[in-house]
Amino acid sequence: MSKREKRVALVTGASKGIGAALAEYLHKDGFIVYGTSRNPEPVDPYSQKTPTMLSMDITNPGSVQNAVAQLLNREGRIDLLVNNAGLHVVGVLETMPLEEFERCWRTNCLGALLVSRAVVPRMKEQGQGHIINISSVGGALGLPFQGAYSASKFALEGLSESMRAELRGFGIKVVLIQPGDIRHQDCRSESPAPAEYVKAFSTVMKVAWEDEEKGYPPELLGPLVLKILSKKHPRLRYSFGNVFQRLVPGAKRLLPWNLYEKALRLYYKF
Repeated sequence: MSKREKRVALVTGASKGIGAALAEYLHKDGFIVYGTSRNPEPVDPYSQKTPTMLSMDITNPGSVQNAVAQLLNREGRIDLLVNNAGLHVVGVLETMPLEEFERCWRTNCLGALLVSRAVVPRMKEQGQGHIINISSVGGALGLPFQGAYSASKFALEGLSESMRAELRGFGIKVVLIQPGDIRHQDCRSESPAPAEYVKAFSTVMKVAWEDEEKGYPPELLGPLVLKILSKKHPRLRYSFGNVFQRLVPGAKRLLPWNLYEKALRLYYKF
């Protein structure tokens, strides 16, 4: 089987939400797809009728290396890594337990680094590969009461910029996707707000979760990934979501800061 025919993809966090939808979409497009989860359902790894699930804790270097080794031993190559696994921690930065903040950062940023480091040597041997990091609109905007999440995604954005520059000479293309609200993500962890923040916190999160329930279905992300893979020179960033969510990061750069802050507060009604 030629390299072109045998396209192998690894999608982290593929048990639900974006990861599950994307793994299934790529599988139907002809990829040999491996997904990851901390506790995957057992499947026949050689059936190729559905994406194969690997057990992986993306914050544990040994777990990452073991899972990637399984994939490479079976397939011999990897063409696409989608760093999708994430955690959406919300709460008040003043009082959020530090372990929650750290858990968010380790999942959303360190995890992407560990999995990328595990696949890059084989991609370098191949002379090609794609690494797509799933960021967020929250990686361009510091969202109220979502500071841990935004901080981790800002870090992922910087990591991706550096990785793209370092790997360019090896034929490895690093790309960011910044989704807006996506339905049924179900990957959030909420720290209770202290009394003086309760009203503002409740108001802001009500808007945020309503937006999420009205968000794009995760199945629509697949065509964007294939579009990125088809481009000889893909951009660093691609947005995904409604028109408003695609325009907001640019508006932040163009508007005077006081006007941007006022617009943000009006949107979240606090």
